[in-house]
Amino acid sequence: MEGELESFLTSMFAGMGRVERRRAMDWYVKGLLLEGERKSIDPMAGRLVEEASEKDAMRQRLQQCVSGSAWADDEVMHRLALKLEEDLPDLEALVLDDTGFPKKGRHSVGVARQYSGTLGRTDNCQVAVSLHVASEKGSGCIGMRMYLPAEWTADTKRLRKVGVPQDVSFETKREIALGLLERALGWGVKPRLLLADSGYGNEVEFREELTRRGLPYIVGIRGDSVVWPPGFEPPPIPAKPARMSGPARTRCRYGEAKPLAVEKLAEGLPRTDWKSVNWREGAKGSRSSRFAALRLRTAHRHSLGLAPG
Repeated sequence: MEGELESFLTSMFAGMGRVERRRAMDWYVKGLLLEGERKSIDPMAGRLVEEASEKDAMRQRLQQCVSGSAWADDEVMHRLALKLEEDLPDLEALVLDDTGFPKKGRHSVGVARQYSGTLGRTDNCQVAVSLHVASEKGSGCIGMRMYLPAEWTADTKRLRKVGVPQDVSFETKREIALGLLERALGWGVKPRLLLADSGYGNEVEFREELTRRGLPYIVGIRGDSVVWPPGFEPPPIPAKPARMSGPARTRCRYGEAKPLAVEKLAEGLPRTDWKSVNWREGAKGSRSSRFAALRLRTAHRHSLGLAPG
């Protein structure tokens, strides 16, 4: 295992700076993998040396490696993405998510009172958007970027204090996610089915961007999202009479037909439309949920008088 780890770290960091710096990064990664609950630099340094007198020197090496050295993080992630693409068996999906890191105070970069799906509530935390490749046999992260709330990007003094580059501006999580996707596909990661929760999937523009990139997707939406009921067909837009001047009619007339919230539609489905599916084996046994599948037309264009999707 030690030989495999050494080979992996060499492939990730070869050619990046001096030998001493790369060796310190090797130690840092090994420190993260060793036993022990605390993964900060000081206790890791103690576990990496044989003699207590060597601890301070190791701590300084690790500190310089992760806090003072400039790493080409895009290149490291590029190498990791291609390695996962090659080595992980039966990859079948790309997964977008965001992760919350609880924080106290206000000085850590990007920290703010914001919603975190990881925490399941609004709290003081950092949030990072991440992209993963996944299969039944494993998964790996191929992209991660910190989300900076508008209160951060509007405060240049605060950004400068924590070392955020001057050219960084505000981006929504959707924009960050699309940027991670664009970068990964540019590296040679294969287009696959994309999975995302309603934090991304509920945005019409996000789904349209996935379609524009040729990516099939399964995404969550909120219960108040509106759709047309099964079997609904929009009436055709009448042809412009030959004697009528002016532009042709472009708005779709729906008459008395009204879209439904998906939550209301689901509540009205008969019991026979639902199927129980065991979808994961967890620590406490099999995890299952009820599912129903319907072919529907979206109704987000309804208020604009446009034809349904």
